Amino acid sequence: MAMTETFREIDIKQIRPSRLNPRLEVNIERLNELATSIREVGLLEPIIVRPVNGQFEVVVGERRYRASQQAGLEKVPAIVREYTDDEVVQLNLIENVQREDLSAIEKGKVCKYLLEECPDKYPSQRAIAEKIGVSPEAVSTWLRTAEVVPEEAQKYVAPSTISGEVPEGKIDYQTAVKIGRSIQEPEKRLEVIKKLAEKRLPVKDRSQVIERVVLEPEKSVDEVIEEVAESPCTLPFVAEDKKIIVEGAKTQTSMTKVPDPKIKVGALVHAAIWEPHVAELRIMSVERKKLRYFNEEDAAREGGYTLLQFKKKWKEINGQWDDDQLVYIIRFEKVK
Repeated sequence: MAMTETFREIDIKQIRPSRLNPRLEVNIERLNELATSIREVGLLEPIIVRPVNGQFEVVVGERRYRASQQAGLEKVPAIVREYTDDEVVQLNLIENVQREDLSAIEKGKVCKYLLEECPDKYPSQRAIAEKIGVSPEAVSTWLRTAEVVPEEAQKYVAPSTISGEVPEGKIDYQTAVKIGRSIQEPEKRLEVIKKLAEKRLPVKDRSQVIERVVLEPEKSVDEVIEEVAESPCTLPFVAEDKKIIVEGAKTQTSMTKVPDPKIKVGALVHAAIWEPHVAELRIMSVERKKLRYFNEEDAAREGGYTLLQFKKKWKEINGQWDDDQLVYIIRFEKVK
């Protein structure tokens, strides 16, 4: 990229937003917070701009630029550099991949632009991946997401984050891709994306909704979601647990993964082994603790084991007993 640059205060009226910014929408709440901060202390970090037709175009820092406008600033500190269009796109992509601000769709659109408009520099998905420091599989996933999710539904897809958290009113990109591939009718595809963005359903339930919408076209999307959301969830057990569950001798189970959100105190769940319904259980408590704090009472509730026997069983199922491992402990009673 070009190395020559100047630093200066620029009249905000001479600056315009980037026409190459990949972002589909702006988080208004975060923009308002930033504008409030800028009113109080000013814009501390300069934006980066490039000269275009006698004015300046934002290259990096568009949210800071918009917040500065909102805060009523007349001038903003800026670094002026020369950039080509493909350099701007690449810079935006790298910045936002590193900060995880863009959704998979937004990243996919940027990659598509680089492939189509800058084939000399970016002849392949691998070339893009190497340039921005991600795997070729990640670039492929972004392109696929942008391709299969309808334009009008793309605003409902959440940015990818390390935590995996999905904000209210959004869905994860994996769900969006599955909908795009599974549901052929454009209107129904959009409806499913919007409705699942509104509902906070577990991954398993979202998958079930998509499958049932395809298999039961006579039902409305609302009907399918309601039926899936209200259906009892299952609590998995190994085959040797069946007898002690049916007899009521097992009143506790421990697992390493986050349980279904439906598993909460007072909920009725189905004990599932091979059959989908071995017994009906009522959840009495859900807690977390490290394996080091398991005692003889825990082992007895797991099915009449001693602590030594339970440790042996745990190792057979999970591979090892790690004293520092946090596990979910679900206590229940058999209803029928």
